[in-house]
Amino acid sequence: MFYVYLVRSISFSDQVYVGITEDLKKRLETHNSGGSVHTANKPWELIV
Repeated sequence: MFYVYLVRSISFSDQVYVGITEDLKKRLETHNSGGSVHTANKPWELIV
């Protein structure tokens, strides 16, 4: 199963990122650990 998700930067609330993944928990951890160049300004919170 795949998840489409929306995260928002906690530091810059006007920045959002939409993605798709099979492992939502792991992907959010990747965003918050700097593992994605598109979401380097961390931390991020899951919106939907």
